[in-house]
Amino acid sequence: MRIAVGSTREPKHAGVRAALERLAAVPWPATPVELAPVDAASGQADTPLSGEATLAGARARARAALRAVAGAGLALGLEGGVEVLSHAPLQVVLRSWAVAWDGVREGVGSSAGILLPEPVAADVLAGEDLAAVIDRWAAERDVRSRRGAFGVLTAGVVNRADAFAQAVVVALAPFYAPGWTGAAGPRR
Repeated sequence: MRIAVGSTREPKHAGVRAALERLAAVPWPATPVELAPVDAASGQADTPLSGEATLAGARARARAALRAVAGAGLALGLEGGVEVLSHAPLQVVLRSWAVAWDGVREGVGSSAGILLPEPVAADVLAGEDLAAVIDRWAAERDVRSRRGAFGVLTAGVVNRADAFAQAVVVALAPFYAPGWTGAAGPRR
């Protein structure tokens, strides 16, 4: 099975690989997988500022990836963004979203969310990309290409790839657990 992945970022690919490793126990898929990364636009801001915008970005990436990769039977779109829970006090959660799309069926999943420190959240809501803010906060360069904001904020216990792996496992559920979609009876 050829799976198009709508990103060329390594933490997203690592998340997809980790998700597929977990699903091998189901077992799913029944055939070997070839991942085909492609640079697919999200159509959203660098840091989407709502769950709806983040999900729309993941959806756009999945659809663009499926169109771009010849022979792909499935595509994954992955996008990270923030969601405002409260303005007083300021509470903003970082969450990763994934969309699985085969041209007919769609699966959607998200990671657990992590509350951003208030100064980080304020800078992001003021229009600064989370990648730049977290680099400054961590006093590092290009954090998003390695452990990501999740890794910085959890002291490495949960990294960016882990968050995307969780989102991908959930997004793929309609494909490996048909009882959830009504296509087959419930699993016993």
